[in-house]
Amino acid sequence: MSQRYRTFISILFGLISFVGVFFASRFDFNGFSINITWSLMLPLLVALAWGTKYGVISVVASPIIFYPFILGSYNGWASLIPSLSLLLWVLIHGYGSEKRQKSNKRVYNLYFLQLIYVLIRFVVYITLFPILIRFNEVITPFWNPQAYTEIDMGIILLFVIKGIIVESILLGFCDAVLLLPFVRKFFNLPISSGARYNTYILSAIVLFGLCFTLAVLGIYNYISDEIPFFSWNLNPSEETRVTFLFAIILFFIMGGITIRFVQRVVETQAQLRIRERQLEEALGDIRVLNDELEQRILLRTGELQNAVSELEGFAYTISHDLRAPIRAIEGYSNFILEDYGKQLNPETNEMLGSIKGICQDMNTLIHRLLEYSITSKQELALQPVNLADLILNIYEELKVAHPDRNVDLVIENELPMVTGDKVLLRQALENILSNGFKFTKGRQQAILNVNSVKHAEEWVFCFKDNGVGFDMKYAGKLFHVFQRMHRKQDFEGTGIGLATVKKILEKHRGRVWIEGRVNEGAQLYFALPLEKNNIDEGENV
Repeated sequence: MSQRYRTFISILFGLISFVGVFFASRFDFNGFSINITWSLMLPLLVALAWGTKYGVISVVASPIIFYPFILGSYNGWASLIPSLSLLLWVLIHGYGSEKRQKSNKRVYNLYFLQLIYVLIRFVVYITLFPILIRFNEVITPFWNPQAYTEIDMGIILLFVIKGIIVESILLGFCDAVLLLPFVRKFFNLPISSGARYNTYILSAIVLFGLCFTLAVLGIYNYISDEIPFFSWNLNPSEETRVTFLFAIILFFIMGGITIRFVQRVVETQAQLRIRERQLEEALGDIRVLNDELEQRILLRTGELQNAVSELEGFAYTISHDLRAPIRAIEGYSNFILEDYGKQLNPETNEMLGSIKGICQDMNTLIHRLLEYSITSKQELALQPVNLADLILNIYEELKVAHPDRNVDLVIENELPMVTGDKVLLRQALENILSNGFKFTKGRQQAILNVNSVKHAEEWVFCFKDNGVGFDMKYAGKLFHVFQRMHRKQDFEGTGIGLATVKKILEKHRGRVWIEGRVNEGAQLYFALPLEKNNIDEGENV
C-alpha cells in the first residue's frame, strides 16, 4: 500500500471525524450527562493501524484538531488542553502500535498505554486547565469574548472523568473493530487464519446482548410499570437509552475479548497442525535416512570385512611364503660358512654372519606375523582360566631363557579366576611378561609387580616394572603393528607383541592401556569383564 493512499485515507478520516463531532450522542441520567463523540474513533483507528505518523496526519491535517474551539468555545484558551489531549492520545497509541509489531513486552500493551495516557491527561487538566481559563482575562479569545474566566475545580474533575470514560470506550471499540477481517483488509493489515470467524462471532455476541437487554427491559417495564412492549420501545426513556448504550458497550467489548481469545485458539491449532505435518515429514525423512544409512552401513561393513579378510589372508600367505626363501638363504649361508669359512677372508665371514642373523630376525618376525594373523581368525574356546598359574609358568620359562638376569616377580594379591581362551590369554601374558624382562635388562635388580582390582563390571589387572619406561605422548602408538619406542640395537623385538595383546583382549570384550615415564618404568593395565556372557564366542576381530 502506497504512502499516498495512507495519507489520503488519514486526512479523509480526519475530515469525517470533524463532521461527526456535530452528531455526538448525548445521554442524561439522574442529572449526569455524557457526550460520546463516536467519530473520534477514526483518527485513533488510523494510528492503531498505521502508526504515529498517519495518526498525527489524521489529526493535524484536518479540522478535527480545532473541534474543542468550536464545541467548547466557552473555555477560550483552555480549549488548547482537549486539542493537545487528542493529539497525545493518538501519539501514544500510534507509538504502541509500532512497538507491538516488534515486541511482546507488556509495557506496550494497549490498555497499559491507555492508563499512562489517563494519568498524563489528569495531571495536565488539573494543572494547566485552570491557568488557561484565567488567561482568558489577560487576552480575550477572539472567537468567544464571553469565555469563562473562572471555573470550579469540581467541574474540571468532572470534565476530565467524562473525557477519560469516553476515550476508554472508544479505545475498546477500536481494539475490537481492528480484529475484523474486512477492517484489516481495508487497512491492508495481515489477516491470520484464525480471524476468519471474528466478524460472525462479534456480530452474534452484540446481537445476543441487545436481544437479551431488550427482553430484560421489556419484562421489567411490563412488570413494574405495566407499560406495553411497543410503547416504551418506540418512545424510550432516558434510562432505557442509557441502558442500551451500556449494553452495546459491554457486549461489544466482551465480543472483542472473545474473538481475540478464539483467534488465538484457532491460530494455535493451525500452528499445531503445521508443526504436526512438519514433524511427520521430518520423521519420514529420518526413517528414509535411517534406511539408507543402514544399507550403507551394511554395504561398508561387508566391504570392510572383505578387505580385512583379504589383508589378513594376504599377510598370512606372504608370511608363510616368505619362510621358504629365507630358510634357503639361511641354509646357503650356513653351507658356505661350514664348507668354505676357513678359505674366506674375515670381512666375508662377517658379512655371511650378518646375512644369517638377518634371516633369523626375519624368521622371528614372520612367526610373530603369523601368530598375529592366526589370533584374528581363531575362535574362542572359553573355559575357566587361572591367571596366577599362567603368569608363574611363563615367568619360570623366561627365567630359564635368561639365566643371567636377576628378575623378581611379585604377585601382590590373589588373582581371580577368569573366563576366556586359555591359549590366547597365555599368549597375551607371555608378550606382557617378555616386555617386562626385555625393558628391565639394564637394571641390576628387576622387579615385576602384578595385582588385580575388582570394579563394577570388570577385573582390572596391572603389570608394573622398573624398566626404562617411555614418553607418554607416544603411548597411543604402542598397540599398533611395527611401532617401537626404542632402537632395535638397544632392545630386541618385532613391534608386534602389544598389538597382539590388544587384539586378544578385544576378542574377550576387554581393553588394554599403558602408562609410564622415561627411566621410571611402565604399568600395563588390561581389563576383562566379570560375566562370561559379555564374551562373543564366535567373534573374529
